[in-house]
Amino acid sequence: MKILIVGLGLIGGSYAEGLSLKGYEVYGIDKDSNAVQYALKNGFIKKSSYTKDELIQMMDVIVLAIYPQAILEFLRNNQSNFRKGQLITDVCGVKSSFVNKATLLANPAIYLSHHPMAGKEKIGIAFADYKIFKNANFLITPLSNTPIEAIKILDQFARDLEFGKISIMSPVRHDEMIGFTSQLTHAIAVSLVNSDHDKDTVNFIGDSYRDLTRIAMINEKLWSELFLENKNALLNHIEAFEEQLNILKNALKLDDQEKLNELFKTSTQIRKKMEKCEN
Repeated sequence: MKILIVGLGLIGGSYAEGLSLKGYEVYGIDKDSNAVQYALKNGFIKKSSYTKDELIQMMDVIVLAIYPQAILEFLRNNQSNFRKGQLITDVCGVKSSFVNKATLLANPAIYLSHHPMAGKEKIGIAFADYKIFKNANFLITPLSNTPIEAIKILDQFARDLEFGKISIMSPVRHDEMIGFTSQLTHAIAVSLVNSDHDKDTVNFIGDSYRDLTRIAMINEKLWSELFLENKNALLNHIEAFEEQLNILKNALKLDDQEKLNELFKTSTQIRKKMEKCEN
């Protein structure tokens, strides 16, 4: 199977590495020629003398590892090169805002979006490592008319890259859940770090602060797009979080230890249930 990775950054580079090692014929393109050279030098992609148009036309699968708005731009600019029988997919962290447009622009190819729930706080192909996918969640977001054959291809990719649980859901459901489990957590980490105005904080950091704030080291261009593309879902989750934080704050104001005990017991029980499901 011939695969083209568009965007050889952390995730695109990790896909290229992992799929090449599994025997796929992988090619790659990127606006940054240094990223392409790195991928060639390390055996992530095959050397090619084809033009970009020729590569697109001959591929079985095209993986778009680029930003949300860049996905639509790529599809518009290359419509004439897509063919029936191709699968085009993306690894983007939001879906609802563009997936219907993408499906139309990709025609006559099949468009099926997915989301690898893995990454690092580093960016760029120099940090690519397909092992980041091991046991991670893999989300596939078909539309109502997506052919089952396309879903099977992405399911096989997930298995070959050693993902853990593979889930299928609608783009809307995906964005609701990602708004909570990913985007809200990043918003909390960023806000916590930005609320610090004490120059001595670094001397008092322990595991709790370190674990909670690791993801505050963030790719500002990508994450600002992701937040805005999923604004409504994220705002709902922020408001629900604020409500719970206010309950805790009021318990402190009132010296209400019983209420604090209740909040801590509830959170512990919920988190333990999650651990059982993860295992």
